[in-house]
Amino acid sequence: MDTRQAVDEADIRQRIDTLVDAVRSKDLDGIKTMFAPNLVSFDIEPPLRHLGAETKWNNWIKVFTFYRELDYEVRDLTVLVSGDLAVAYAVNHISGTLQSGDHNDYWVRWTACFRKVDGTWLIVHDQVSVPTHFATGQSALDLAP
Repeated sequence: MDTRQAVDEADIRQRIDTLVDAVRSKDLDGIKTMFAPNLVSFDIEPPLRHLGAETKWNNWIKVFTFYRELDYEVRDLTVLVSGDLAVAYAVNHISGTLQSGDHNDYWVRWTACFRKVDGTWLIVHDQVSVPTHFATGQSALDLAP
């Protein structure tokens, strides 16, 4: 890995740390700094495709509304950089206390494609998914790494 790639990878990892901190603190302004305006997101909830950063922000607002207390973790993060494009993937853990008082705890698979725009790495595409048991059609929310 050359020096430029190493610097870019470190920058992207820092950006992901910023995203995690923003989620944990329910900081929508922090989240807004992460996504390109023309983002395409394959998020965990319908529809199949979410277009635009504002749509992604609204999904996070929903999450923040559902949780009284929220924790978020990124595990086994890999970042691959080539020029002004990069991909990051990990398994992410979301847990916390819902407004109802119930506890929620599950892992998701996450992939994010970054593009360097005016010197800043922004997410231009992301995908969040959970495995599915084909026989039942039910999400496998009980899995952990």
